[in-house]
Amino acid sequence: MIINKTASKKENYRLCDYYYDSAREGMYDLLLNMTNDGLIKTVFVPGYVGWSPKEGSGIFDPINKIENVSVVYYRMDNNLNIDLNSLYEKLDSLNNDKFALLVVNYFGFVDPNIEEIYSRIKEKNGWIIEDNAHSFFTSLYSNYSCADATFFSLHKMFPFNKGGSMKVINDSLKKYTFEGKNVNKIVDNPWLYDISKIAFIRKSNYDKIDKLVRLDKYSSFFEPLKDKLDDGIIPQTYPIKIQVGNRDKIYELMNQSGYGVVSLYHTLIEPLRNSEHSDALRLSKQILNLPVHQDVNSNDYENMVEQLAKYCLETV
Repeated sequence: MIINKTASKKENYRLCDYYYDSAREGMYDLLLNMTNDGLIKTVFVPGYVGWSPKEGSGIFDPINKIENVSVVYYRMDNNLNIDLNSLYEKLDSLNNDKFALLVVNYFGFVDPNIEEIYSRIKEKNGWIIEDNAHSFFTSLYSNYSCADATFFSLHKMFPFNKGGSMKVINDSLKKYTFEGKNVNKIVDNPWLYDISKIAFIRKSNYDKIDKLVRLDKYSSFFEPLKDKLDDGIIPQTYPIKIQVGNRDKIYELMNQSGYGVVSLYHTLIEPLRNSEHSDALRLSKQILNLPVHQDVNSNDYENMVEQLAKYCLETV
């Protein structure tokens, strides 16, 4: 037959997913296999990597555990977009061609220059690894990705106590024996949920917060980190930059009042605490993340944003 009546190749476009207790375990498993096979000697990492005394660093720790791998940090701007000049300068100064670019889709957002960046990496025969810890839904609905592999933090997107996964996309990486489990062997399975409905709710909640945050009466207190949502972007949270008040105190007061805000990447890892990454350092003291998850009653948003403005004034 020139064209068969139905599809019959069982391996064609079959997913290659592995499940772990956390996203960092999947990241470590992937990088360990790649470095042991001599595929990478350098990993380019965004200059916005968080750390906490309780959890350590989900990005830095798995890379730091692997021997014989150099880490090069490229700058991020004050809107958490990749500084192209910084990235390209560091790429051009590389002495070997065995490298991987780690791209973090913070809070579910994709960098506006991602197509250009990925094209540049492929021209240099580099590997592309996406950290989609915040972007399970975005990865399904966004229009563009050339990643060779990606990983997810499932417990940040679903009502799970733990859970992460890794998706291997490049066929040449599928030969490795990874430590992750098959989907049939895990307790908390994300595919048992209505993905499209959850994505719709998250996007709808984001839009509702967005209208409130952009009201003129709040403009001096806080501002959105990102513009309005592009097609295919399904946010993990609604990130704002606190302009007035103490972010850490505001975080505490909001949670005491019953509004579950989070402060992600509130402390950067030691290698980024320098003048080269001053924009990232400043941003790490400003960002607060408002909830848009599928359990939220959006009728509570108006009071939440009003309370947020009140605490901005009270913590000056």
